Amino acid sequence: MVVFERTAPPLSELDIKRVENRLGIRLPQDLKEHYLRHNGGTPRPQFFPKDGDAYDVETFLPMNVEDPIGTTFEDTYVMMVDQTPDFPQGLIPFADDPSGDKFLYSVRPESFGNIMFISHEDYEDPDRYIVFLAPTLKQFIDSLTELPEGL
Repeated sequence: MVVFERTAPPLSELDIKRVENRLGIRLPQDLKEHYLRHNGGTPRPQFFPKDGDAYDVETFLPMNVEDPIGTTFEDTYVMMVDQTPDFPQGLIPFADDPSGDKFLYSVRPESFGNIMFISHEDYEDPDRYIVFLAPTLKQFIDSLTELPEGL
């Protein structure tokens, strides 16, 4: 079972509505429900195993908090989605790995709800830049584990 440590203060539905209004988007229901239970935080265990790799989910981005270094859900969304012309359309960043790469929630019609990972190291390689991880947020979270041996 995954637990979230060091979460931000709990959110209300009104808080989420304010975030949606600020960003000009409607968040998917399962993402909203997750944030109503856990506002950001560090998952334990924290590794998502896939194809011989272990993706380290350092932190889920908190919403509706004061953060001078700009690591909130809202600030990350504005920086990545609104201000980065090359950032792929239809993907919502919601978590970071230790190097600042992002875990993404797809709102694209063909992959709605899929969880993906974007790697800045593979920016020049479109086949490796965005990696599919799980078909749903629930499956992604439920699949988190301790670091597998040998990785």
